[in-house]
Amino acid sequence: MSHDGIEEWLAANWSQTPEIFEVPVEGARIACRGWNLAASDLPGIMLVHGFRAHARWWDHLAPTLAANHCVVALDLSGMGDSDRRPAYTRAQHGREIMAVAAHCGFDPVTIIAHSFGAMGSMIAARQFPDRIRRLIVIDSAMPTAEDGDHQIPTPPQRFYDSREAAIARFRLIPPGEWPQPSILAYIARHSVMQTDAGWTWKFDPDAAVSLNREPYREAMSGVTVPVDLIYGDRTEVMPPPRRAALREMAPNLRREVVIPACHHHVLIERPLALVATLQALLADKGR
Repeated sequence: MSHDGIEEWLAANWSQTPEIFEVPVEGARIACRGWNLAASDLPGIMLVHGFRAHARWWDHLAPTLAANHCVVALDLSGMGDSDRRPAYTRAQHGREIMAVAAHCGFDPVTIIAHSFGAMGSMIAARQFPDRIRRLIVIDSAMPTAEDGDHQIPTPPQRFYDSREAAIARFRLIPPGEWPQPSILAYIARHSVMQTDAGWTWKFDPDAAVSLNREPYREAMSGVTVPVDLIYGDRTEVMPPPRRAALREMAPNLRREVVIPACHHHVLIERPLALVATLQALLADKGR
């Protein structure tokens, strides 16, 4: 037994099998995982992952949030088990989030988004303010005026001889320092797939090409729905200028919560602190 109980907590959450389903959105099949969906009288939450990640990054957190909500995590197109597209935009990812929310009857919906996932969520919040109850942003590289439309690196696709070899090469970007080993191992196991050329990652390696052509900063500005921010005190991607950028884009920014001793990957480094923070924010009905 672990001395702090986290392994037991993780095992209990991972043992809760979600409902697996798909939603067609603009010609692509969007893979989804849902918890407590039968409780249709409860408010709905959409969980949105970061770049080149997938819905299973939330598997250890979603069951806890589902105690008082219907919860769905989706794979954005080009990532996880969702279909790939000829090209991608953050705006389209925002429409995918809202299409899945509508499919599940989440109206209005609360969106909780990590990193890259917050970009499409912000665009959706600007386009569909009447359908979004609130948005919680977790450690996201909000583009400053100096950043402009940030360019994503496009490394070549890599292939490995075996599933084990691919899993062994799984790395976080940025790397952080203190990921929970069991969470990292769980995510790595569900991040690989077999192809004719060998084992590789589930994300579309060409996604960044089209994303880098998209002007998106302006589309994120003027968000009027309530927004909360959670970030790590040692974040590599959301320093003060980028937090200031979010304040400019979302004038209804409410609370800014810093997670101590934590880098960018809050879901993996400090899951207990994160879920406690989320529960506290969600319990505040007056917001």
